[in-house]
Formats: sequence, C-alpha cells, structure tokens
Amino acid sequence: MSHTRNLGLKVGNNIQTAFSVTSGTRSVSALSKQLPGYYKSPFKYSCRAEIYHSGKIQSKLTLVQSYQGPTRTAVTVGDAPDKIVGPNWDNSDVYSNLKAARLESDLLEVEKLTEKLQQLCKSLDVEQPESVDVSVLVSVAELKLQAGTLLNDVQVFASCEQSTNGLNAEAKQVLARTRSLSSKLEQAIQPHTLMLRLAPHSAIQDYLTQVPAESFLVQHARKLRDTTLSLAEENIITALSLDGHSAWGHLYDAISSTLKCEVGGEVVGVAKAAGLLNSADEKVRREAYNSIQAAWRGQEEAAAGGLNSITGWRLELNKQRSAKAGRDVHFLEAALHGNHMTQATLDAMMEAVGEAKSLGQRCLRLQAKARSLTALHPADLLAPPPTLQSQDGKGRGSLQLEFEAGMDVIAEAVGSVGMEVKDFVRKAQESNWIEGGEGSARMPGAYCTSFESLRAPRVYLSSFTGSAQHVSTLAHELGHAYHSWVMRDMPLPLTRYPMNLAETASIFFETVVGDRLLTMAQSPQERMQYGWADATSAAVFLLNIPTRFDFECALYEARSEGRVLTPDDFRGMMTTAWEGRYGDTLTEMDSMFWASKLHFHLTSIQFYNFPYTFGYLFSLGVYAQQDIMGEGFKDAYVNLLRDTGSMTAEEVVMKHLGANIEEVEFWRGSIRIIEAKIDAFEQALKECGVEI
Repeated sequence: MSHTRNLGLKVGNNIQTAFSVTSGTRSVSALSKQLPGYYKSPFKYSCRAEIYHSGKIQSKLTLVQSYQGPTRTAVTVGDAPDKIVGPNWDNSDVYSNLKAARLESDLLEVEKLTEKLQQLCKSLDVEQPESVDVSVLVSVAELKLQAGTLLNDVQVFASCEQSTNGLNAEAKQVLARTRSLSSKLEQAIQPHTLMLRLAPHSAIQDYLTQVPAESFLVQHARKLRDTTLSLAEENIITALSLDGHSAWGHLYDAISSTLKCEVGGEVVGVAKAAGLLNSADEKVRREAYNSIQAAWRGQEEAAAGGLNSITGWRLELNKQRSAKAGRDVHFLEAALHGNHMTQATLDAMMEAVGEAKSLGQRCLRLQAKARSLTALHPADLLAPPPTLQSQDGKGRGSLQLEFEAGMDVIAEAVGSVGMEVKDFVRKAQESNWIEGGEGSARMPGAYCTSFESLRAPRVYLSSFTGSAQHVSTLAHELGHAYHSWVMRDMPLPLTRYPMNLAETASIFFETVVGDRLLTMAQSPQERMQYGWADATSAAVFLLNIPTRFDFECALYEARSEGRVLTPDDFRGMMTTAWEGRYGDTLTEMDSMFWASKLHFHLTSIQFYNFPYTFGYLFSLGVYAQQDIMGEGFKDAYVNLLRDTGSMTAEEVVMKHLGANIEEVEFWRGSIRIIEAKIDAFEQALKECGVEI
C-alpha cells in the first residue's frame, strides 16, 4: 500500500519543500511548481541529492531531470553513489594487455623495419646532398611511416596503462623499450631527415611529387637548414637524449605519481589532491593546496635539478646550432617553429594579453567579492562559485554532475554546431574512449592521445568529481579528440598539427559548452554560475598562462648567464612572475608552482604555455563566426581543423578568417569578446546581491 509524504529535497545547498514522494515508486513529483533554478534545458542531467523529512536525511539519491516543455519538469530518482567518479577506458581493441603476443610482435616488427631503414639510409650521403637518390628517400618514407605507426600504438597503450597506475612496473618496462626503439629509429633515419633539409630544391620537388602528404612538413623543416648539425652530431644528440635530457622528464613522472598528500585525514595521491582544488568546500581546498605544497617541498631538490638540467641541455644545444648557423639561436625559436608561427605573431598576442592584464585581474576581484573577500587565495582559483541569493530569495548551490550527465551537457551543447559533432561525443562515450576513474597512483593532469593504426582517440582525466571545472576539462579534451577524428581519413603526415592550433579545437569545445549553458540559464544565479566559468577561463589564459611564460623566459635567461638555480631561486622567480601578472588579487603567490606544474618538466616540447592562450583567443574568434555563418559554420569549422597540419598558423587564419594574426588588433578583437562576457558576469553578480 502506498502513501504520500511531504518532504524536502536538497540539491547542493538548496532545500526545496514543495515535493512529495509516493512510497512503492521511484519518483519524485512536484506538487505546485517545477524544480526551480536548474537547467531548464532540452536534455537530461543528474546530480546528487538528499531527501529530508522532519529535518533528518531520509535517503541519498541521484536526481535526474528531463525537460519536457515550458510548464512541466519530470523528475526521477535512482540510488546515489557514495561519490562521483568517471569511467574507465577500454583499450583492448589495440592490445589485450602489456604482455599480449600482438604487442610483442609489433615491437619486433619495429626492430626489423629499423634495420631495413638503417641499411637504406647508408646510401644517403648527407655530405653530398646534391647526389641524393630520390627513390631511396621515397622508400624510407614508406617504411618510416609503418614503423612509426606500430611504435605509436605500443607507446600510447603503455602510457595509458602508466597514467592509471604510475607504479605499473610492466608499463614502465614497455615504455623504456619503446623509448630505446624510438631513439634507434630516429638515428637510423637521421640521414633521411637531414637530406630532406639539405638536398637541392629540384630533388625535394621530385620527392614531394611522389610523397605529397609530406609537402608542408618538409618545407617547414627546411627552414632549419642553417642550424642543422652534421649527421654524427645529430645522432649523438639523439642517443644521449635517451638517458640524459629525456630522463629528467621520466624522473618527474615517477616522483609525481608516487607523491602522497593528506587531505581531511585521508592519504591520497597528488593527482587526487589536485582534483580537490575544485571542491566547493574551502577547508578541503586549503588542505589540498597546502598538502601539495608540502609534498613538492619534500622533492624540491629533485625538481630543481630537473629544471636546471632540462634548460641547460637545450641552451647548450642552441649554442652548438648558433655556431653552425653563424647567428644566435634564441631559446624561443624551437617553440615558435614547433607551433608553426612567427615571433611577430607571438609579440602581437602577448602585447594584447599585456593590455588585458587588468581584465584578468577584474575577473578575480569579482570572484573575491562574490565570496565576501578582498582577495582570493591560490586555492580558490579553480573553485566552483559560492551559493548566492538571487532576487527571488533562493540560494542555489554548485551542481555536481554524474559523468553521464556531464556527457549529456557536452553532447547537446556541441550539437548546436552540427549533429555530427554531437554524434562524435556519443561515440567517444559508447566506445569507452574516456578514462576518469580513481586510484592512488594516477598520473596528474588531463590529455588526449590517439592510436594511429585505428585513428581512434583516447581521453584521460586524472580525476572526475562532477564539478563544473571537470566537465569543462572533459569538454576540452573531447575537443582535441574531435580534431583528430575529423582528420582520420587524411594521410598521417597531414595530421601533425601544432599545439597552438590543437588548443583552438579544445578551447572551442569549452566555449561552446559554457555559452550553451549560459543561454539556457533561467535566473541571475544560474547566469552567475556559468559566468563564473568564463571569469575563471579568462583569468587562466590572461594571467596564469602568461605567468608561466614569464617564469620560463626568466628561467632561460638566468641559465643563459651560467647560473645553477636553487629551490629558493625558483621560488623567488615564480613569486615574481605571479606578482607581475596577478598583482594584489591574491593573498599569496604560489611559490611552488615551478615544481607542481608538470608542463615545466616536459622534455618533448618547450614553452608548453603560450599556445594555450593562442588557442583561447583564436577559438573565440572562430566561435564568433558561428552566428555570422549559420548552417554553413560546421563545414567551415571542420575545413579549418583539417588544414591545421598543412599550413602555418598565419596561413590558416588568413585563409579561414581573412585576418592577419601578426597584428595586435586581431587579438584585441578576441579580448573584446572576453570583456563582454565579464560584463555579463558582473551584472549577474549584482542581480544576486553582490556589492561591486
């Protein structure tokens, strides 16, 4: 026999009383009005909630809302998990495990191909490039692609295994083997690499007629002709890098995956502690932040040694290349070449970013006011918005989405670009291409990678708690995945796009999701919540990323002077960099950021910072074209993405937007878009009663 009880439904920090539960069913129905204030939107979402009766918790549940029209909202209930976690990926379509016979067979095939390539390349005399046999160059290109694809699959698979468990000894062994094979392969084909830079123009034209997919990459690489060393020297560099330069990055990974932090009496890995910086609980955030700081202080000598050695290696290499070229090779040159962009473009962008420093600081001041603070703590920078009262007198807490609900939000948002984009997000979910589980030895951070043989992307999140920040990160990585997906039918050489243009796709997804939610907001408090995400992004890309750039420039300049920096030096340099961008918007500076931020310790790429701001600002310019182009936008957007591996950044923007990114005004246009978003955020705060 069923009966009805009047209950309170708590979602976040908001208790609603106009609900009833009929026992014997699994539904919650509104007595007098809709569930107010959450996602009046044409899709489902779920969140954790609690049922109250007479002031006591009756049960915990998952609330799922389906929007069915302007006057009715259906609500269903399911058992709530103790905590929100993401899914585990399934990579068994590549290899069943690290000891799979197929994996071993692929590695043996790489060894055989490397031997063939070594023999072929012996006939290439780099000292006499005018005598090159183009047919040999073509044969090497074909075998190189085969070997590289096989090696990629094994390396990506083992990296995925290590990401979920940094203590996985088998993964470490396989990765060590792939690094050794990669070094041998690179040395074997070095004559081919150098010949493509040094051979006469006529020979290169003949080669590219037969291997047209390599046209852009070869022409771009030939810009480095004057800094190219001898074959013997280039091979020595490659060989020594394996246990020299690259080893420092591997050491950092080993340390970061085993560091322990204590938060709330629980011992967790540093990746999980970093995820808690997104917590709505200020105490949890502070504990997580302080614990991360303490953990890295315990490893500061190793971190300092790594940074000194990484930068020292690169500067010495630049010195050798400078001697060969008869000119100074600046420490930014490799990063600019790798991002297919000019110094003029970087200068123009950084000038606009410098002008927008006050806009980034304004974002943080608004967030501080919303928390009734005069300034934020570094632990607050990625925190969700606080609970505020809107003009209807109701306070609504920060929503946490289950993974499936977060994917619903992303899929429906990017579906506004085109159904094919939405379908891709669904495919990624259904194909189990996403990892967001939990574990004590997970690698920190988030990334997108791909298995080249299958042309299938994978997305990794070190943690997923359902926070708005984690949903945004998920959208970001899915943007990367979509970028590679729309190029899956293209020859692999045409898909080697640089980081700055890669970030365009990822940040575009973030922007679409954020703006989609904002347009569906039904109250000032909802507009504040989504505007909060805009303010956080603006502060990251206008302040935090430039801070990283400033620090790294100062680091290279100090090491260029022959200084070996101590942990105290690094703390001082990092504090100076933070103060230069953040000013008085923070109560303290993150002086250990040089150690805790993985990007400074990567050995495969330099200046892993300014491309993010490039992608952020460029994606806003691209996104602005959606309203102008209407239904034709999706195809134009895909065409832009497909060109990113075969043009410079300047050429891509000129072709698809008709703009010159070497001029500061292009970047100012994107800054104006951000300013309008922050104006809307400020207005929402005012309507929520925040005194500005």
